Amino acid sequence: MKGKRFQEAIGHEFRDPLLLREALTHPSYTAEAQSDGPNYQRLEFLGDAVLQLAITDCLYSLFPRYKEGLLTKTRSFLVNRSSLGAIARDLGLGTHLRLGKGEERSGGREKESNLADSFEALIGAVYQDGGWRKAKTVIRKLFSKALRQVASSPEALPGNPKGLLQELLQKRGGEPPRYRCIGQSGAAHRKSYNVIVEWGELRLGEGCGSSKKEAELNAASAALARIAPNSPHGSPFAALRKPR
Repeated sequence: MKGKRFQEAIGHEFRDPLLLREALTHPSYTAEAQSDGPNYQRLEFLGDAVLQLAITDCLYSLFPRYKEGLLTKTRSFLVNRSSLGAIARDLGLGTHLRLGKGEERSGGREKESNLADSFEALIGAVYQDGGWRKAKTVIRKLFSKALRQVASSPEALPGNPKGLLQELLQKRGGEPPRYRCIGQSGAAHRKSYNVIVEWGELRLGEGCGSSKKEAELNAASAALARIAPNSPHGSPFAALRKPR
């Protein structure tokens, strides 16, 4: 059963399936149905707090030599929107989202903001269903790859991800990275920007944010996550695709 496989991928089988359903329900779904049923926003609020504490606790235990500043940078790197969106994609979370028709037509299953927000809600749902210990275990499992990356390359953590990306690419020669806004959505007071970063003919990463600057920083962070020097996947540029 598809839902069963998804729960196996998360590492938690829900005793209360309604919590999982809520975590996967986009606000557009309930708005379109004119329903006062729950969407993922409350669980997202809870999951954000659980995620921050669990990652903080994990980093404190795993990296006893890290000082406060590096711990803060590492946590920011792990829980930014691009990182959460990437984990959500690996889980196939987008295929399980309950979306309104308009959001579906606009590509809502692939939007980084939807994936990151629903992922936080999923963590909140696991906490509600299984408690702190279970939530912490699930988070550590889902972040295991990212934690290995920061353990092997602490120097690649972004104090300034755009500057770090440029420095990394300059070592390989050629032109600096370029940032291009490919879309924006939302009301005037709640804009969301979508930016990609390119290098030559390669698309290195994509990021969303409430400002173009934030979106560019998230795009640079996503690019760094893909082209980390100690990547276990061989050539760091092998999987990158040309921009459209």
